[in-house]
Amino acid sequence: MATTIRVDENVKKQLKIKAAETGKSQYELANKYILEGLKNDKTPCDTMTIEEIEALLKHDNPKGNPALNRLAGAIKTDEKTNSVELKKNSYKRS
Repeated sequence: MATTIRVDENVKKQLKIKAAETGKSQYELANKYILEGLKNDKTPCDTMTIEEIEALLKHDNPKGNPALNRLAGAIKTDEKTNSVELKKNSYKRS
């Protein structure tokens, strides 16, 4: 699954230089560095499996989806939101 990630302009330049030095694509290097960062991150958190993340991204309706249900209420706010509408609207902006 491909996606767009925004990175700082300086990071983008360094990645381009490193790609030229190593002969690897920026795509390969970005994936490598992100995976290394994730493996080395010692921040305690509830991590989801790849399957849970894929289910989360493919599923618009949180009812019956354990990954979405775990996220429900993660941020305390008095504002009412409709996650299904928010996700649908995000596709329209892309």
